[in-house]
Amino acid sequence: MKVAFKILGIFLALALLGGVMAYLAGFFEEKIPLDFSKVVPQSDTAESITVEIVSEPLIERAAGTLRAKVETVISPLISATISSIAVWAGDEVQPGDVLVDLDARELKARVDQAHQAVISAQAILTRTEKEAKRVQRIFKADPGAISKAERDRIQTALSTGRAQLVSAKRFEDEAKTALSHSQLTSPIAGRIVERYADPGDTARLGVPVLRLYNPATLRLETSVRESVASKLKENQDLIAEIDALGKRYEGVVDEIVPSADPGSRTFLVKVSLTGDEGLYPGMFGRLLIPIGQIEKIYIPTVAATRVGQLDFVVVKSEQGAVRRYVRLGEPKVDGRIEVVSGLKPGEQVLVSRR
Repeated sequence: MKVAFKILGIFLALALLGGVMAYLAGFFEEKIPLDFSKVVPQSDTAESITVEIVSEPLIERAAGTLRAKVETVISPLISATISSIAVWAGDEVQPGDVLVDLDARELKARVDQAHQAVISAQAILTRTEKEAKRVQRIFKADPGAISKAERDRIQTALSTGRAQLVSAKRFEDEAKTALSHSQLTSPIAGRIVERYADPGDTARLGVPVLRLYNPATLRLETSVRESVASKLKENQDLIAEIDALGKRYEGVVDEIVPSADPGSRTFLVKVSLTGDEGLYPGMFGRLLIPIGQIEKIYIPTVAATRVGQLDFVVVKSEQGAVRRYVRLGEPKVDGRIEVVSGLKPGEQVLVSRR
């Protein structure tokens, strides 16, 4: 008897569990009938479009970075305190514009000192030349009045005076050259991109103070596969795509580095871009390289219907309008969308008239 009660209890528990599961599954609720009248258009009320294959260029997208072909750093040739910096990052400059002024008081003093040394050497040489002319006149009048040693002394003093004047002028030129280095000017037309110092800092020999580049020389530098790079040529026209701006720019292959990276098996290709509006070094871009032709199928975007996560189209067949699952690609801006699979050329797709 106890065994019978146990078996009956098990059956009751299973029945209760089954009822709960049926309730949760909606078994006891009224089902909503499916209405495909809006999904499947009738043949006589829809527009029929014949599926055709379209041949398009096959594009290889090579990722790269924008870099300037003409870029330079401004570094002082002397060590001095920075008096002023006339530019900030982003400023446009022209060749010859003064960018940085260094403290030139000591340099000006050296120029003045060198100039005075030139004047002194010139005065000594002038006095020596006058004395030499006087000795020459006396010697012509009375050769025995001037000894050979005296004539040699005068000639030596004259040569020494001339050499000292030349040396003084060279020191003056060096001082003026050093003074000219107290102003740092722009060697190119471009845009300031980095400012490494401020007024009051000590500018040191060879240490960069500013960095600038020419925006008109921006190039997209990309790593291209060996098989693709071998088909490229210099001066070839290509298209570059800048993701951040959502724009495309025309470009010309400027340089193909004749050495492959053994790790990635790629060549570095540099493409000069036309137009620099909104472009800055370091931006990400893609180089669009045509490598052949590819056949694709397109249909109007409105011809596809999404049900859940699946895409369907309505195909005209002998049995009438039939829904068919298709796999779609990327939509186009002209209202078309690519069909990756599910349709064949010659089939007819029905599109509801709206």
